[in-house]
Amino acid sequence: MSPLLEPRHVVLLLLAGLGSVGAAAGESLPAASAHGLDGMAPAGRWAARLTVLRNTYDHRYDDGHSRVDMDADYNAQLAGAGFNVTVDSHVTTEFTELLLGYGVTENLTVGAILPYARTTNRVRLNDTGPVNSAVLQGLLTGVLGYDSLGNTSVGGMADPTLGALWRFHKGEKDSAIAGFGVRFGVAGADDPDNLADVPPGDGSTDLRFRLEYFRDLGRGWDLRLLAEHQVQLPDEIRARPGNPLTTPAAATEMLKRNLGDYQEFDLEVGKAWGDWRASVTWHRYQEASDRYTSRIGSDTSFLNANTRTIADQARYGLTWSGIRAWQAGRLPLPLIVKLEVQDAVAGRNFVDVTDVYLRVTSFF
Repeated sequence: MSPLLEPRHVVLLLLAGLGSVGAAAGESLPAASAHGLDGMAPAGRWAARLTVLRNTYDHRYDDGHSRVDMDADYNAQLAGAGFNVTVDSHVTTEFTELLLGYGVTENLTVGAILPYARTTNRVRLNDTGPVNSAVLQGLLTGVLGYDSLGNTSVGGMADPTLGALWRFHKGEKDSAIAGFGVRFGVAGADDPDNLADVPPGDGSTDLRFRLEYFRDLGRGWDLRLLAEHQVQLPDEIRARPGNPLTTPAAATEMLKRNLGDYQEFDLEVGKAWGDWRASVTWHRYQEASDRYTSRIGSDTSFLNANTRTIADQARYGLTWSGIRAWQAGRLPLPLIVKLEVQDAVAGRNFVDVTDVYLRVTSFF
């Protein structure tokens, strides 16, 4: 997974909505509708949600589930090659996403997710002896043909999604939704000549399937369950097939790529009082190993190694719903505002990241 949200750290399919825009003032709404949980746009109306995310990380979980410095492997290689240099990377992601959906019927929403991301990798080289950073930079830019190693910022359109949500069950206290979408791999590719760039998306086209269940438990408590499966379709990328610190630019080629399919799961419990709702969520992300192959038989084992990913994350949210205020004429539009913090608590081949989300939802 990419660090985003990687990646992949976050936002799945379509919209937040109301169960019924025309509900009378004071009428009790299910938590899934009143607090924008269930993803459904009102029938015959548009829904929009703007999400702004920021995260930072400089550590990761390695293949043995241990928390290590982001550059631990490279620093070990540099030390083994006799360099008196350590690399210190600090990555910041700023992510903006606009979700638009239309309620074809009360139980069918179609829409799109339009994401934009900018990642900044601040890289510092620390000298500890005579074979220093100047020597390392000379090797990287000369023999290996890389750009000079330093601060790098990359921004652009991430991979957009088109999809639909179908509410196939709606009871007095619970509801269930099925979703399908296609995420199109249009994000800019990773630059094989830049060791520090973090692209805005992985550029893979994916098929996305999800099931979501909501239940009001009484006394203001509610439950949300989510399961999503994403199939990453095979493609080709331009890359160096071996270890970046020993593979020259001349070895760059078009490689077949099949990123591992992945699943995401949420178990969320919420408590509402008045217009407010607090929630706690356990989030699991798991991805199968990536597979790279060369048409000319180059060794791609380095790219395939340590790519099976697991992440367990805790998410804490606070939501304010302006639905009742809109019904009473105190707001010109229905509005839902949500602040969430998500923190990685354990993982494998995943960054130790803390995400902060602000989501604003409305209908028109």
